[in-house]
Amino acid sequence: MSEFALEKVQFLGHMVSAQGVHVDPKKIEAVRTWKTPENVKELQQFLGFANYYNRFVPQYAKLAAPLTNLLTKNTPYKWETKHQEAVEQLKQALTSAPVLILPDPERDYVIEADASDQAVGAVLMQDQGNGLQPIAYLSKKLHGAELNYPIHDKEALAIVIAFKAWRCYLEGRQTTVYTDHCSLKYLKTQPTLSRRQVRWIDFLETHFHYDIVYKPDHKNKADALSRPAHWGNDIAYRKGSTKIWVPNYPPLRQLLLEEYHDVLYAGHFGSNKTLTGIAKHYYWPHLADDVQKFVTSCDTCQRMKSSKQKKAGLLQPLPVPEQSWQVVSLDFITGLPPTTSGHDAILVVIDKFSKMGHFIPTHTTARTKETAQLFVRYIISQHGIPTTLISDRDPKFTSKFWKELMSLLGTKLAMSSAYHPQTDGHTERLNQIVEQLLRAACKDEISKWDLHLPVLEFAYNNATHAATGQTPFFLCYGRHPLTPQKPTTSATWGPID
Repeated sequence: MSEFALEKVQFLGHMVSAQGVHVDPKKIEAVRTWKTPENVKELQQFLGFANYYNRFVPQYAKLAAPLTNLLTKNTPYKWETKHQEAVEQLKQALTSAPVLILPDPERDYVIEADASDQAVGAVLMQDQGNGLQPIAYLSKKLHGAELNYPIHDKEALAIVIAFKAWRCYLEGRQTTVYTDHCSLKYLKTQPTLSRRQVRWIDFLETHFHYDIVYKPDHKNKADALSRPAHWGNDIAYRKGSTKIWVPNYPPLRQLLLEEYHDVLYAGHFGSNKTLTGIAKHYYWPHLADDVQKFVTSCDTCQRMKSSKQKKAGLLQPLPVPEQSWQVVSLDFITGLPPTTSGHDAILVVIDKFSKMGHFIPTHTTARTKETAQLFVRYIISQHGIPTTLISDRDPKFTSKFWKELMSLLGTKLAMSSAYHPQTDGHTERLNQIVEQLLRAACKDEISKWDLHLPVLEFAYNNATHAATGQTPFFLCYGRHPLTPQKPTTSATWGPID
C-alpha cells in the first residue's frame, strides 16, 4: 500500500518528519512497560532493543556498562541495585529521547567529543538556522588496552571514533570539533607523537577538514548527561557518581563557594579552577553560573589581581618529558618587600611534566651555593635529581649552579643536559600567579608573606591546570590530597523515595 503527501512516516521503529527523526511512540511505550530482566536471555533482549536506538541516547555505553558487564564470560547473573539503576536510566533516556534533525550535506558540521575512564562519547550537530541541533549521538565502552590509555589519548580516541562512525557525512565538509581537553588543540602540531597518535592523525588528515577547539567540560554536551539524585548514608548524591547533591539552600552553597575560592589554601583562583575544584565532589543545577557570579564579585580578586599581562614573546617549544621531575625550570621573583625573616625573593621551581611548583623563600643576594642548597633541601630530597634544567638567567649562573649542585651531591657524573638558557613562557606565567596569590593572601600582612608560601604552594598544586586537565598534585602523586572540603563519607547507593 502506497501513501503520498504525508507529514510524517513510520519507518523501522522510527518516526520521520520535516522536523527530523525520533523514536516511534509505540516503541517508547514498549520500553516504558518493559519488565526487569530475570536472566541472561531477557537482558540480551533488552540491550538489543536499547542498542538499536543508541544514536538517540547521550553516553549510551556508559549508561549500559553495568548491564554489558553482566554479560561477560564467567560472570554470574546476579542482579544488584546498580543493574536496576542502569535499566531505569536507559528507560528514562529512551522515553525522553530528543528529535534528531536530518543532516544537510551543504552545511558544515560540529562534533562534541568526551571521554571518561570507561567510555567515550560524541554528538554530531549542525546549525540549520535554529542554533546547533543534534543529528546523532555516539558512545563506546572502552576495552582491553584502551582502558589503560592516558586521558589525552582517550579524549583523542573519542574524536577518531566519531569521525569513523560519521565518515559518510563528514568527508568533504568542514568540521569543528569541541573538546574539554585543552592539550588536544595542539594534536596536529605537537612535536612528539606516539605511533598510535601518528596513525590517528594520518587517518584524520587524509580524509577530513577539521579544527579542534577547546571547550570547558561544563559547556560540553557530550559530558553533560543530566542525572537525578540518589541517597547514600543519608546524603543525596548525583545519580551515577559520588558527587554530593547540594540542596537549594543558599547559605550552604555560599559556604562551599567560599571554601573553594576564599580560604587561603583555595588561592582566590578564577572561575574555571574554582568550578573544577567544587565539581570534583559536589553538584547542583547551574553550578557553573553560580561560580562565575561569585568569582567576578569577589572584592579581593578585583582589588588584588593585576589586569595587565605581559604579551608572550617568541618562545621556543620544548619536548614533553617522559616522567615527572625529569625536566625542571628555575626562576626568581625579586623586588618583594623584606619579611621579618629577611626574605625578599622567591625561588620558583616547576616540573615541566606535571606542572607542579615549589615556591621557596630566599634572598636577592643569595649566592649560587645557597641556591643549590635550597634546591637540594626542597626539590631533590622529595623528587630526585632532574636531568635537565631550564632557566632564562645568565648561562654562567646556570652552569655554576649545576656544578654546585653536583658538588653537594658528591658526584662527578654529568647529566644528559646541563641547562637550557631559554624559556617556554610557563615560568613567567607562574610567577604572575604567585604574585597574585601573595597579594590576595597577605593584604595587611606584607611583612609575613613568606609564612603564607607553603599554603599558597599547596593551593597552586591542588588547582586544575588548563594544559593537562588535572591538578599538578594528582599527576605527581596519582591521588588527590585530603582537604577539609573533601567529603569523607562512603556511599551505599539507593534510590530516592
